[in-house]
Amino acid sequence: MRNMGGLARSMPWTAPLMWIATLAIAGIPPFAGFFSKDEILGAAFAEAAVRPAWYAFWAMGIAAALLTAFYMTRLMLYTFHGPNRTGEREREHLHEAPWIMTGPLVALGVLTVIGGALNVPRLLGGGAYLEHWLEPVTAAAGQLSPLVEAPPATEWALVVGAVLVAGLGIAGAFRILRPESLLHARLAPPESGLGRILWKKWYADELYDAVIVRPVMWVSREILWKVVDVRIVDGLLVNGTAVFTRALGWIGSQLQTGEVGAYVVLFVTGVLAVLFSALR
Repeated sequence: MRNMGGLARSMPWTAPLMWIATLAIAGIPPFAGFFSKDEILGAAFAEAAVRPAWYAFWAMGIAAALLTAFYMTRLMLYTFHGPNRTGEREREHLHEAPWIMTGPLVALGVLTVIGGALNVPRLLGGGAYLEHWLEPVTAAAGQLSPLVEAPPATEWALVVGAVLVAGLGIAGAFRILRPESLLHARLAPPESGLGRILWKKWYADELYDAVIVRPVMWVSREILWKVVDVRIVDGLLVNGTAVFTRALGWIGSQLQTGEVGAYVVLFVTGVLAVLFSALR
């Protein structure tokens, strides 16, 4: 994202479609993501009345909703808005995607806007049509873990609270982030402290490299290549077969000398050996 910025000017279809996706995944009504997120958070809070440990799951869901709204807005601001930070050569190739790609995105965007109407809950005056349609499939799960319903007042408080949390994440991103002040990745000063940890993505790449990549490369180089490939496959199977074949050829060449006297000696020796074996 540090190397992008201002792409909305070159991608007039993709940018608004991405905003629709951002608002949906943040849980802003009336987009489809609002209804699914609200159902999940509401069910977790209601279940906590029976199993208090579920308050922790509800709190984690709220925290995830806040961070999702903030970071999705961050993605939009740094990628599609503010000054363009691509290089001159890259800027020449900025354009909207062809319709073979944009068309499906438009269809998904329309469904994201109106798809939530398929399952508007009774709390909001809907009939939860999708839920009823799926009852033959979800009935067994309902018997194993009966759904706990919260009072309507509690449900309304949860809905309003979830929307406010999402709005706080979006507003916080607009308030804190400044795309126009974001430097190109090559020009950005080195981070320190917590900023460096976040910039390094919690050192996940370094950990993956130390725990997985380097051990796999060592095993591949020292064992699979130097031992299995070089010594066993090339040395024993390939070169060993060649040496064995050459040795057999040398033995055969010693027998086929072209001298009749040598053949007679071998013939007589063979006959005597057969007779000796037969007489025993």
